[in-house]
Amino acid sequence: MKTLKNPLLFLQVCGTAFLMNSCEPSKESSFAPEAEMAPAEDATSSSEDKVVEPSTEKSPAQMLIKEAEIKFQVKDLAASMLRIEEAVKKANGLISNTTQNSQEDEVSTDLVIRVQPEHFLPLLEQLQKESVNLDFRNLGAEDVAAAYVDVQARIKAKRAVEARYRTLLDQAKNIPDILEVEQHLTQVQEEIESAEARFRFLKDQTAYSTIKLNMYQVVPMSFTERLGLGTRFYNAFGTGWQLFLTLLVGMCYLWPAWLILGGFWLLRRKGLV
Repeated sequence: MKTLKNPLLFLQVCGTAFLMNSCEPSKESSFAPEAEMAPAEDATSSSEDKVVEPSTEKSPAQMLIKEAEIKFQVKDLAASMLRIEEAVKKANGLISNTTQNSQEDEVSTDLVIRVQPEHFLPLLEQLQKESVNLDFRNLGAEDVAAAYVDVQARIKAKRAVEARYRTLLDQAKNIPDILEVEQHLTQVQEEIESAEARFRFLKDQTAYSTIKLNMYQVVPMSFTERLGLGTRFYNAFGTGWQLFLTLLVGMCYLWPAWLILGGFWLLRRKGLV
């Protein structure tokens, strides 16, 4: 039996020593050594970054925000609108906003068109075919490659900081430490959300180009609308005089009523009524 107890005791001592050695690093790393946590945090941040970052790098052409503003006159606004909608549909684009206006001598429509960059110029040329008179055409492109890479880097760095704060939060032992870490963690998360919103905006603006189109149709004014202000006053005075004469003639049609009222007034004055 002695030969059996000694090996068991030896195993118990070795197991206790192993557990003590394995617990000591966790106590020493509480709240401070970020170097020891870096591998795990880098793995966490890299796995989280894959959700935000695109799987393939964008080429310089994909990092351009292309915009165009164009205004022209059309012969038939309704017919041109139908042809433009068909052209946008064929280019796999979309009309994100439509505004219609009407003035004294023209009707107009404002369109905001989003289309992929490779269809940007062909669609623009197709739209301009509806023009009878071109007022202006402005083209512009903004290179956002630096901003694109900068936002990606900031998101990755903030994700790493977030992972560190989460580790510290798990290691916190008292309420003041927990509250302090949670405050910093909330601030970092807000910064991450802001950076991700900026990243999505840049990604959307580079994935689709924007065409702001204003087209209008000239509508001939009627004869009354072409008259001057003085002529309008003269016509209004003449119309008012005709209305006065019409009322006066209408009152004459009521002479029986005036006769009865006059007789009633005389009888009342003499005290007979």
